[in-house]
Amino acid sequence: MEEPPKPKSKKKSKSTSTKKRKEKQSNNENNKNNSIIESSNNVKSESSSLKFDIIAKNPLIINKIFKELLQELHDIILLNIEDYTTDQLNEFIYNFLLEYDLDPKNVFEIMTNNLQPIFYYSSLIGIFYQYGIGCEVDEIKASKIFFNTVKNNQKVIVPDQFTFDISFFDIKELNEIITQYFYSLFLYNDIILNKRNNYKFHIKYAEKGDSISQYHIGNCYFYNINARRDYNKAIEWYLKSSEGGNIKAMYRLAYCYACGYGVKKDEKKAFELYLKSAEGAGGYKHALWVMGNYYYYGLGILKDENKAFEFYLKAAKKGHNISQYLIANYYYDGKYIPENKEKWFYWNRKAAINGNADAQFKLAEYYTTNSSNKNESKAFKWYMQLANKKKLKAIYIIAKWYRDGIGTDKNLKEATTWIKKYELSKSYGKPQITLKNFLNCSDIDVSSIEPYSTSM
Repeated sequence: MEEPPKPKSKKKSKSTSTKKRKEKQSNNENNKNNSIIESSNNVKSESSSLKFDIIAKNPLIINKIFKELLQELHDIILLNIEDYTTDQLNEFIYNFLLEYDLDPKNVFEIMTNNLQPIFYYSSLIGIFYQYGIGCEVDEIKASKIFFNTVKNNQKVIVPDQFTFDISFFDIKELNEIITQYFYSLFLYNDIILNKRNNYKFHIKYAEKGDSISQYHIGNCYFYNINARRDYNKAIEWYLKSSEGGNIKAMYRLAYCYACGYGVKKDEKKAFELYLKSAEGAGGYKHALWVMGNYYYYGLGILKDENKAFEFYLKAAKKGHNISQYLIANYYYDGKYIPENKEKWFYWNRKAAINGNADAQFKLAEYYTTNSSNKNESKAFKWYMQLANKKKLKAIYIIAKWYRDGIGTDKNLKEATTWIKKYELSKSYGKPQITLKNFLNCSDIDVSSIEPYSTSM
C-alpha cells in the first residue's frame, strides 16, 4: 500500500533534509531490490567470508565488471544469439568470471545479498537461476525475476549514495534489453527457440517472400530437419532469401558452390557470394572470416595478408572467436602490422572467453610465464577448462600441476587420476610414462604433446 500524504512541515536545515532524503532513497532502494526478488521466495544467501571481499564491498569494481559482462551478453544477443547453444552461453559466462578470478557462487551471493542495487544487473541474476550458474537451476525464480525487472524498470531512481565513473543509464539500458530478451524466451519459448528448425512455422512466411523464413526453409532441406534432405530445394530457397538481401543465405549459397552441394562446384561463384555476404548489410561474421582466409592463403586470388587482417578484424569485432585469435596472433608476431602485446592480450583474452581452445592455451601459458602478470592459479583454471574438454596436453599439465602443487594444492590422488586419464585417452602407442616414474617426478616434454581433443 502507498503511504498516506504527509502533512507539510516547517523547513528543516539543509543537512537534516539531505540526511532524510538519503535515508528515504536508501529505503526505496532496498524496497526496489526486494520487489525484484520477493516473488522468488525472498532469495537469501548465507553470509560467508568471500575470497574476493574487496570486490563485494566496492560498487565501482562490481559495476565495471558487470557492465562489461552485460555488454558482452548484449552483443551476443544482437549479433550472435543463433550461433550460441545454451551450453556455449553458459561456458561464456563461466569463462568471463574465471578471467576476473571470480567464483560463480560468490558472484551470485554478491548479486543477491541486497547490499548492492541489484536492478543494475537483475538480468544476470535471472540468467544465473535459469542456467544454474553459481546456484541450482530454478526457472520459476528466473522467470519471476525477469518479470519483476521488466515491470519495475521504469520506476528506478538513481540513489545518491552510489556514484559511478560509468554511466548508470548505460547499465540500466543494457540490463533492460537483456532482461526483455530472456523474459520473451519464457513467454514465447516454442516460437523463439524452435522456429529456426520449424518447417511448418516458416513455410507459410517463406512462400510470401519473407527472406528470414526462406533462409530457415533452406536450412531444413540442407540439414534434413523436418524435411527430407534435398540440396536442390535448399539452393532454391537460399537463392530466394539471398535476393531478399539475407547475408546468411548468401553465405550458405556460397558454401554450396564451394563444395558442389546441389550445384556444379564453382570456386569463382563461391568467392563472389562470400564477398557479397561479407560486405552486405551488417556483414556476416563467418563470411568475413572466410574472406580473410581467401586473402591470407591466396585461394584463387593474389595473396594479401593486410587485406586478410582487415577481414579478420571485422569478423573479430562481431564475435567470431577464430578471427579474434588470429587477430591476436597478428599483433603478437608483428609481421604484417606493428607488434602490440597489449592488443595481443586483449584479443586473445576475448577469444579465450568466447571459447577458442587455442586462445585458452595461450592465455594459460601467459599466466604461467609472464613475469609481470604471473598467475598460476588462473592458469590452472584455464588448463582445467581445457582438460574437461578432453584436450590431451591440458590433461597432462593438470596431472603434473597436482603432483607438484602448481596453481593449486599438491594432491597426489588427483595427480594419479589425471595421469591415468592422460594415458587412457591416447589412441596410439605404448604408455609414455609409468605411474611410478611420474609420481617420482619424471616428465614428458609437454611441447611434444598435441593439444587436440581425445576420444576419452
